[in-house]
Amino acid sequence: TWMCKSDKIKAGAWDEITAMSREAVDVMLGLQLGHIGINCADEAEAAKTAETIGSLLSMAVKPGNSSIFVGKKEFEIMKKPGRGTHGHIAILTNNVDRAIYHLGQRGVKFDMDSKNVKDGKTVAIYFADEVAGFAIHLVQK
Repeated sequence: TWMCKSDKIKAGAWDEITAMSREAVDVMLGLQLGHIGINCADEAEAAKTAETIGSLLSMAVKPGNSSIFVGKKEFEIMKKPGRGTHGHIAILTNNVDRAIYHLGQRGVKFDMDSKNVKDGKTVAIYFADEVAGFAIHLVQK
């Protein structure tokens, strides 16, 4: 009854109760956009892409080892093609393992071979399927 009033239970308002429960799970998971990764053929294309996005949006460009970040890491420009036909989308979450469970209950399939565990805690995992040519991965906040 902490999630809904007892009158909802007595009335059998299961659709409302389900919606409230789902909303509570969504709040607990804290899903939010982390960054967009864009695949480029090589380092030169990545540099050009990063400079273009940085210039258009007045964002800083910071080269890394395998990618170039734009802004406060809102964009990750890959120096060579990575996961996803076009790139990847990182979704931040409060708890990757809980997100795997709850999103799995909603039908999301995961590439378990991509699961990244550090100090016994899952910190990242990719969805099994692309969406509109983008790989999607969950990342620990």
